Amino acid sequence: MSWAIYAMRGPGGVRRLDEIPEGYQPPSLGTADEVVEIVREVAPGVDATKKSWMVLRSDDYDVEMSIGKGVDVHDVTFYLNDGERSIPVVMEISRRLGATPYDTESGNFLTEQSRPPVPPPLTEEEIKANKPKWWKFGRA
Repeated sequence: MSWAIYAMRGPGGVRRLDEIPEGYQPPSLGTADEVVEIVREVAPGVDATKKSWMVLRSDDYDVEMSIGKGVDVHDVTFYLNDGERSIPVVMEISRRLGATPYDTESGNFLTEQSRPPVPPPLTEEEIKANKPKWWKFGRA
């Protein structure tokens, strides 16, 4: 399960996503090429084969990043595949872009102390559907 973080240049003083005025259009973070260059400075091994969907993987982080398909980038969505371990790289990229990262689960801005959401418990049907069959693993 990935954890989505949304980053943009919001209006001054906004600390939560739900405080952003309806219809607000964030200013540009730069062109797609400029954004990719900033990401490369922070994460040199980034796979930017497809600029609109970048993959950042190392021993320290596992992040996928969407910047859209336009010439100008107005916002970024990060998908953290390994939880809080990837927070530092997301915060550094956001800082260099002049953007504020927001946790889409809580609506709060992202901090080093932020934590990914806890998945809800499995329902009885999900438990039954995912229960391994004993014959696939042998008998004790």
